[in-house]
Order: sequence, then C-alpha cells, then structure tokens
Amino acid sequence: MFEESFMGPPPLATTVKVMLTIWCIILVPWLPFCIMGTGMAFEGGYTLGAYVSVVTFWMYPALLGVAYFFRRRKPELIWLPVLTLIPLLGSSVFH
Repeated sequence: MFEESFMGPPPLATTVKVMLTIWCIILVPWLPFCIMGTGMAFEGGYTLGAYVSVVTFWMYPALLGVAYFFRRRKPELIWLPVLTLIPLLGSSVFH
C-alpha cells in the first residue's frame, strides 16, 4: 500500500516519452500558425469552415496539455492530440 509513496511515480514507457517529444516539437511551429490562422479564419465570413479551423487551431495545444498532465496516471491519453485531425478531415465534407 505504501510502496508507491516511497518509490515515487512509475517510469514512463518509451512510447509515451517518444510521443510527448514529437507532440512538443510539433507544437513549436504550431503556435505562430495558430495565432495567425485564428485571425485570418474569419476573413471569408462567419462560415462553418472558419469555426472548424479555429476549433482545430486551439484544440491541439489544449489536448497536448491534457496528455502531458495525465502522462503518468493514464498513459493511453498520449494519443489525444490525434483528435485534431478529425475536424480537418471532416471539413472537406462541408465544402
């Protein structure tokens, strides 16, 4: 019962370490693109595509934060940033 508190948190799996590194590397160029893309999304009007792009821009950093926060308790959540692809793939249906 007390072994976990004495030994510390369990080590991260290799998959979790690699995917966190990849997601954080992708985040670096994503942030300037996210800031510019949010401002330019509504230049064509308030369409569904504009809202989908804004949600996609801001969903990736939020999902990455959730995956990082829960990396030890729920290592399966490391795949959460992949969910940003769903609006991108679904936006082609709306056009």
